[in-house]
Amino acid sequence: MPQVIAGFEPLEVLLGLYMLVKQIVEGRAEVENAYPRAVKSGGNPKALRMMAEVFEPCDIVWRGFPSIPGSGLKLKPQFEKYDALKKFNVKLVDRKVTTGCLCNQLLRGIKEPTDCRLFGKACTPLKPVGACMVSSEGACRIWYTYGKAHKIVSTGQEGHKGH
Repeated sequence: MPQVIAGFEPLEVLLGLYMLVKQIVEGRAEVENAYPRAVKSGGNPKALRMMAEVFEPCDIVWRGFPSIPGSGLKLKPQFEKYDALKKFNVKLVDRKVTTGCLCNQLLRGIKEPTDCRLFGKACTPLKPVGACMVSSEGACRIWYTYGKAHKIVSTGQEGHKGH
């Protein structure tokens, strides 16, 4: 599956989309970086060393996905005294999925925001229902914000009528 790391500004998102489309057209499936001002190819060496010293891989459930082996991080045994979950006896609960919200399927690329019956109606940036609309980086929020621009461009009406 083609993947591109992109920034959050409109031009950064467009560059990321361009790079994704280019991979698809060329029949490639790679991870590419369209955000070099913040993401370096080798990562942050000092931070990576510190993380390797303190954390170890663990299985974890990610929003919208089942448990993915080794995809999470947990404190190594010698740092467990700093584990807030243990220190404060925090019990994690299953996240309740809002009825009708398709965030889980959006995050896996199975559905698009416009497939959701709540999108743009019961679910808007001012009244978000799911995580995909809450965050400014969420798929629904981005689609809600920039999807309208796509419709204007695709009908050839951009820049007309004082808009």
